[in-house]
Order: sequence, then C-alpha cells, then structure tokens
Amino acid sequence: MTFFTKYRRLIVSVLFVSVLILVGRFVSNIDFRMLSRYLDEMPGMFASVIGSSFLAYLFSTVGWKLCMGADGHKIRLAEAFRIRHVGEMLGTFNPTSVIAGDTFKISLLSKSGLSTENGVTSILLMRMINLFSSVLLMTVSIIYLTFGRFGDKDEFILFVMIIIMGALCFLLAKYFLNEKLYFGKTVEKIRDKTKWTFLTPKIVESCYETNAIAAHYFRTNKLKFSLAFVLIALHWMLGALEFFIVLKTLGIEVSFIDAVSVEMGVILFKSMGMIVPGQLGVEEYGNKVLLDVIGINSNEIWLIVSLVRRSRQLFWLAIAGVFLIIITKKSYKTA
Repeated sequence: MTFFTKYRRLIVSVLFVSVLILVGRFVSNIDFRMLSRYLDEMPGMFASVIGSSFLAYLFSTVGWKLCMGADGHKIRLAEAFRIRHVGEMLGTFNPTSVIAGDTFKISLLSKSGLSTENGVTSILLMRMINLFSSVLLMTVSIIYLTFGRFGDKDEFILFVMIIIMGALCFLLAKYFLNEKLYFGKTVEKIRDKTKWTFLTPKIVESCYETNAIAAHYFRTNKLKFSLAFVLIALHWMLGALEFFIVLKTLGIEVSFIDAVSVEMGVILFKSMGMIVPGQLGVEEYGNKVLLDVIGINSNEIWLIVSLVRRSRQLFWLAIAGVFLIIITKKSYKTA
C-alpha cells in the first residue's frame, strides 16, 4: 500500500480545509454593496455561459464521434452527447469514478452497435487528444503571460508561439502518432532508468496500447484525427469564453487570449486538486490566482466569476440527471 493510498482521506481533508481557509479570507474582504450591483448582471451572464458551455460540449461530442472512425455513424449525435455528458459528470464530481464513467460510456456504446474494442479505442483516443490540445493551449498561455501580457513585443511573441506550436505538433507526430511507438518506448526507458514505482508494468503496457491506437488511427484517418483535434481545442477555448463573457459584462477590459490563459491556468489547478470531489475550493482558489495574474484583483469580481461557473456546473449536473433517466428508460425498453 502506497503512502497516498494509506493516508488518502487525511490528505484530501487537509487540502480541502486549507483551500477553504484561503477562499474564506478572500470572501471576508468583499464589498457587499459593490457585489450586489454585480449580482444584478448574473442572469444574463448565466444564460450566455450556458450557451457557450453547450457549444463546448457539442464540439467535444463531435470530436469523440470522429474518434470512433467508420463506426461513428452507428450512434446519433444526441445519443452520443447524452452518454458523454453523464460519463464526464461522474468523473468531475467524483474523481474515483473516472474509470466508472468510461465503463458507462463503453457499455452504452456497445448497445448502440459499436464493439467494445472500438468503444475503448475511441475513449483512449479522446483522452489523448484532450490532453495534448490542452498542453498546446497551456504552452501558448504561458508564453503570452510571461512575455506578451507584460511587454510590447507583440511580433516577437507571435513568432515564438508559432515556433513552439510547430515544435509541439512535431513532437506529437513523432512520439504519439508514429508506428514505431516512441511514446511507449520512452515511458518504458524512464521506468527502467529511474525505477519509479508508480510506472507499473500495467501502466507501461497501457502507454504502448494508447500509442498503438493513436498511430493506427492517424495513419488510416488523418482528416478525422485533424478535425477531432481542432474541435476539442475549440472546446477548451469555448470554456475560456465563460471568463470572457463574465468579465466583459462586468465592464472589465480583457482580451480573449487573457481569458484563454486564465481558463488553462484554472484547469491546471483543478488537475492538481483532482483528488478533491468537484475540486470544491480548489477551482475557486485557481480563479482568484489567475485573475490576479492578468491584473484583476477585485474580490467581488472573483466571487461573481466563481458563482457563475459553479452555477453552470450545477445546471449541467441536473441535466446529466435528466439524461441518466432517459438512458435508463431506454435501456429497460431494449432489454
């Protein structure tokens, strides 16, 4: 039993309480008269955020269907949307249920006519594209925040971003889309040289499997792979649109690249705090830190941003519940 497994509950509790204390400190400094003025704008902001999040989920669903290859036509877009949404919500609010969420997706895909192998392949491919599209946007955000946000060298920053994006695309093609399976081999070499215990034979085997799936899919479906990558990258950017909508509605001068940088930074915070269910408190703290980074220090604006984003999550959680009822009833009818 590893140290983390043994003391998991204690670690989660300490992290949760620490973050809540920090968030509580921000709340204690809020000007509630100003906050009430901002709250009047919430209904309009909320409606716009729901619209942008719907488009984000839709783009991600279409990208997932493209990952199914020739079998993608066997499942309707609305059905794929429901399956993906319920599965993702399982993982968002209970990190230990990520595998359960993916198993849920595979089970329902098989009932729609897709083989279990194709279902697993599409999910692994989707996860990989999600990861690397986010890494690409995070890299662009870091370059922008480091050199662009606080400087006047716009042409130089654009040139650097193009170089970095080109280098990342090259690494993606070489290590993850090449039939020589460089990614799997690299992970195996790292395990052999470092003796890291978390890199178990099962994980190395999984890396080889994912590498082989991605390489085969890319070789046989280059156009679909490229479209899926673009759509999933747009899905992240539509998530950033939430920040842009809220801040613009509140009268804050902010560029879209600022919003993208904040979104990707918050995603990084949520990834580090994924052991906390729903990233409760972690996401709010991430919002505060990243808003401060782009020069927005108002606690009132931070609270409005956090309230709108949490309200959006609760709305879509309720929709997931409705989808689950629909899926369950349909399963009983076909049983």
